[in-house]
Amino acid sequence: MGNARKDRVYSEATRLLEAGVAGRVFPGAAACLGWRDPSGRPVYVEAHAGKLNDGGTATDDRTPYDLASITKPFTAMAALRLVAQGLLRLDTKAEQLVSDARGGPGGAATLEQLLTHRAGLAPWGGLYLDVPHEPGTSAARRWIVGEASRRPDEGPTAAKGGALYSDLGYIIAGELVSRAAGQPLDRVIAAQITDPLGIADEVFFAGALSPDRKAALSKRAAPTERCDWRGRVIRGEVHDENCAALGGVSGHAGLFGTAHGVAVFGRAMLESRAGRGSYLSRELMTQALLPRVGTSLRLGWDGKSAEGSTAGKRLSPETFGHLGFTGTSIWCDPPRDLVVVLLTNRVHPSRANERIKGFRPAFHDSVAGAFDQ
Repeated sequence: MGNARKDRVYSEATRLLEAGVAGRVFPGAAACLGWRDPSGRPVYVEAHAGKLNDGGTATDDRTPYDLASITKPFTAMAALRLVAQGLLRLDTKAEQLVSDARGGPGGAATLEQLLTHRAGLAPWGGLYLDVPHEPGTSAARRWIVGEASRRPDEGPTAAKGGALYSDLGYIIAGELVSRAAGQPLDRVIAAQITDPLGIADEVFFAGALSPDRKAALSKRAAPTERCDWRGRVIRGEVHDENCAALGGVSGHAGLFGTAHGVAVFGRAMLESRAGRGSYLSRELMTQALLPRVGTSLRLGWDGKSAEGSTAGKRLSPETFGHLGFTGTSIWCDPPRDLVVVLLTNRVHPSRANERIKGFRPAFHDSVAGAFDQ
């Protein structure tokens, strides 16, 4: 059964990715599905299709993609690791450690509120356009963090005290995690997640690389969009402009990764939820995944919506995951003990291409069907 399942999943994933390329959903894509065999060992099936761009080099299993908002669960799980180590508390207010955040709702928010999108902050803001300092400098970083903390949600969600998905909250959360650990955020993510899981060469902040590694990445990474602000097609540097102005390292965006590297992270989350291993306690993982009233958003994660989920219809109601604007996603299905990672550069050459909205649920339904046979 083991090899037959692997063959089915590989064939179906490859067929779907090739269909996505042919249908111009994206120039290229990679997928990785991970589960445990009967002996408990992890099994990973990888597939890829397409080219880095319309006339470029073919993709492969090692192609790094801009993970975009999949950075958020990495940030949140690093925060929980610090909580477990006694370096941080979920009720720590941002302004206790991040002086730049004082004077706004972001500074008054707790770590838990920031990580569950309940800090009362606006979803997004073009901070990169207004920063009065050279992008990437420490002065620019301080200004952006301070400004993010003072951009309240002024819509109906704020009046009801509910959750509102916010990049700005995760900008502040990333800074809070960094201050608590006494290290830049990229080093915290490495120390708490990618090094322990053995994926440091597969998941990383491009903005923290040496000049030589940045140059190499610009030739290997899947390109994203033509950025008017930077005046060029973005490749090997973060697509998100606010993150770029922060120097390429932030709690809300900035990570690049392979499908396999992200799947290893997802497997660790499933193991923690099941109480297997010592990476993260079952209690903390359960707390992270608790449903919050009035929203599908969890701590660091999103739950599967009852209707219209990008995870499709087959994956279980207990499924949790996250999307990335560039065309990336991770979904973890506890009853199946299955993680499904889909990485694409659907924003190349333009974010106007939204065919991914129909592709994602169809992809997840079909690969889950192949897994279940």
